[in-house]
Parts: sequence; C-alpha cells; structure tokens
Amino acid sequence: MNPTEIRAILSNLGGKANKTLGQHFLIDETALQTIVESADIKPGDRVLEVGPGLGVLTKELIVHGALVTAIEKDKRFIDLISPLSKGAGGDCIPGDASKLDWDELMGDKPWKFVSNLPYSITSLALRKTLYSKNPPTTVVVLVQREVAERVLARDGKASLLSLMVALASTDVKIVRRVPPGAFWPPPKVESAVVLIRPMTQDQRRKTWGINPEDVMATAKKGFAHPRKLLFRNLGLAPEKWSAIASNLNVDEKIRAEGLSVGQWAELAKLI
Repeated sequence: MNPTEIRAILSNLGGKANKTLGQHFLIDETALQTIVESADIKPGDRVLEVGPGLGVLTKELIVHGALVTAIEKDKRFIDLISPLSKGAGGDCIPGDASKLDWDELMGDKPWKFVSNLPYSITSLALRKTLYSKNPPTTVVVLVQREVAERVLARDGKASLLSLMVALASTDVKIVRRVPPGAFWPPPKVESAVVLIRPMTQDQRRKTWGINPEDVMATAKKGFAHPRKLLFRNLGLAPEKWSAIASNLNVDEKIRAEGLSVGQWAELAKLI
C-alpha cells in the first residue's frame, strides 16, 4: 500500500491519520516481511495484533496462515479489519487494548504477539504480553528505535522497561532498524523491529527464585528518582543497606540503573 492509496482510503473514511493515536501506516515491504519472517508464522498460528490500522500487516499474517485476533481503537477501521480477520478464522475486537483482558482473549493455547505498535502504548503492551497468564511463544513488535534500545539496555543503563522485559524473556534483540520513510505519514524518529522470546511463568520463577512481579514492585521504588542513590529511593536505613550492598557485592552509592537483572532479583528477596 502506497501513500496515494492510504490518502484515498482515509479520505473515503472522512479523515486523516490520527496523531493522538500515533498512527503511522507501514508502507515498506522489506520491513513488513521482516516482521512476519521474524515471527516465523506457520499455518494455524494464533496471533494477537494491536492497532492493525488499515490492515497491511494483518493481511500479510493471514496470507501466511495466521488466525489473527486484532484489537483496533479507531472505529473507522473496524469495517476494514473485521472481514479480513473473521474471514480467515480470526476476530476483530473494537476497543482500547490497554483496557481489554488479553488473557481472556487468547486463553490457554499457544499464541504469538505481532504488531506495529502505536508508540503511546508500547511499554504497556509489552507488559500485558509478557506478564499474561499464558505468555506468547514469540513477540515481534515494530517500535521506536529509542524504545527498542531501552528494552535491550542492561547494567549501567537499565530502566524499568528493560528490567521488566529481561525478567520475563530468554532472548531480546533488534532484528532491523526501520527509517521514517517506511511509514506514511513518516514519524520524526527511526523505528526498529524487536524480537522477544518470552518465558513461561514457571520458567520465570525457576530462573529468578522469585515472582518477577515482586521484583518489579521493588524496582518501581528504586527507579522512582533515577538520580538519587538506590538505597534512598528504597527508604532503607544506611546500616541495613550496607549489609545488603555487601551481599550483592555492589557499591553502596550505586543507583538503580547500575544493578544487573540477577541483582534486582536478589535485592527483592533480601528486602
């Protein structure tokens, strides 16, 4: 689909791309194929897609045999997406993806999460995906490059987002950088295709020896004021923190971004 076709469709629907919803429609074939190939779509795969828009990715997923459950907030696009997904054995759910119960939508059978994510809900969508009761086997998302790099950041540059992803996955990588010209209208920033291999709930507990949700609860306090020393954010007495820091083998003046994923898990246990 090219810009002229997109303009014509939007014109027929009585409007333009919705800036509030962060709508940037993918027009680059290479990026599209990268997403589908990275997700390793096979006939019969159940896929959840958030923000299908004009259905470019939806169509490609269906061509490869996927049963797509698409969540679309923009009511203008429901009539475009619904026949596609339902006709191929999937479904189209009108509504706000941030408020819907994804566990209820996807159930307990294997599924994959594949989306050109609206920028505004990237973090929330990853959290709802990775921490669902039955996490997907594969996550492939197209997101802002800056966000993709934050997802991969580790010791010394960690964030709540990178920790949240690391605690719930066995592998995370950027597959391809995508220039602004791959979209219409073009965003002001680069994007990137990110591949994540999620852990099951049992794998997470076995790996870290603690529920990652408990680690995240501690980390939210630790990252509350990034420039402050970690123990001050955590509200720990200096004596107690000294003992914990020694146990973790870290400097007492460390900040939240300096801990490794494993150290965060140990810290949560100790607290």
